[in-house]
Amino acid sequence: MKPEFDYHRFIDNAMVVETAEQLEAFFRRAEGSDIIAVDIESAGFYRYYSRVNLIQIATRTEAAIIDPQKIKDFSSFQIFARDSRCIWVFHGGDYDISMLARDLDIYIPRMFDTRKAAEFLGQRELGLRALTEKYLGFTLDKRLQRCDWSRRPLTPAMKEYGLLDAVCLVPIFDFMVRELDDLGRLDWVMQECEYIARDAREAQAPTRNPYAFRIKGSSRLSPRSLAVLRSVWELREKIAERQDRAAFMLLSNQALLEIARQIPRTVSGLSVIKHIGRDFLNRYGQELQTAIREGIESDLTDLEPPPRPRERHELLNAWEGEIAKALREIRDEMANRLQIPASVLAPSHALYDLAKQRPETMGQLVQSEILHDWQARQLGDDFLAVLQQEPPQKMRKGRRRRRRRI
Repeated sequence: MKPEFDYHRFIDNAMVVETAEQLEAFFRRAEGSDIIAVDIESAGFYRYYSRVNLIQIATRTEAAIIDPQKIKDFSSFQIFARDSRCIWVFHGGDYDISMLARDLDIYIPRMFDTRKAAEFLGQRELGLRALTEKYLGFTLDKRLQRCDWSRRPLTPAMKEYGLLDAVCLVPIFDFMVRELDDLGRLDWVMQECEYIARDAREAQAPTRNPYAFRIKGSSRLSPRSLAVLRSVWELREKIAERQDRAAFMLLSNQALLEIARQIPRTVSGLSVIKHIGRDFLNRYGQELQTAIREGIESDLTDLEPPPRPRERHELLNAWEGEIAKALREIRDEMANRLQIPASVLAPSHALYDLAKQRPETMGQLVQSEILHDWQARQLGDDFLAVLQQEPPQKMRKGRRRRRRRI
């Protein structure tokens, strides 16, 4: 029989934190907590910029909604995150942690990711809804997943949806910790979560891809049409950024492709393209014409992206390729025995790096930092037995080339 979880006592008594004073009071009450569960909502589906629009947070005794649109001073949150010794619980937390750091200068030092934990427990369904069904005995309603979380005021349904994601993480954490401890894998998960948190904290804001205009379907366009596509795509991006609206909601990719194919020279020519909304055409028809003209007159260089960098496996010679293949077989066999994904036990890029660098001792293996400590302990001896092998004589010397007949 599945356990019962009374989440109503958290939802019914949750407060909405809208001032710096309320935020400071919440974290004063949270002092001494061993865990704090966090979930974040953003409106990236509706807005040009994805930012933290709502923070749901729960301890073992209370839950709260923190509204970043109302609060200007997050110093109490920043100080608590820096100084507290609690574990911060997330589900798929890398994105949330990077958003907190980027938008609010909040740096999470120690975290537990329930999605990552589910992988180490060999679970096939990794979503929070599946974990809630498994551990708490009820199904999360995810109909508001793509809600516009920048909208105010928040409806009661939005508040409950947001709070539940954080509140459920507290008991799920307890169940998972016990299971991982029984399997001897709790330390593995905590190590992986430490790397996730570090990488997320240090993540750089993505730079704009100059070839993002190469949308699906653009490969069949002529160079001139590609230049027009680039020009109208850049116009759409400028308008979307100015209005902070999702670009596709202003003008769809299909509309961009049709403009590039037909290259209409007049507003009436644009009006026959059914994918262009009338409101958009009325407001920006002249700007579209200008963008099309600039595309027609533009230089046709730099339309093709540069060649992609060579993949790791493409940099291996024949013997290194054999080494990587042997490492993969060892990894796959152990992953099957442990019933965890092979990519969790050791990602493929790590196998290629090991085959290239070929550390020959456990000290060199650990020092290379290609594998995490727990991975090195599990795989190290078997991997080193392969990495210490010398290549066959014919591979070492290479094949002699035949002389070309003149």
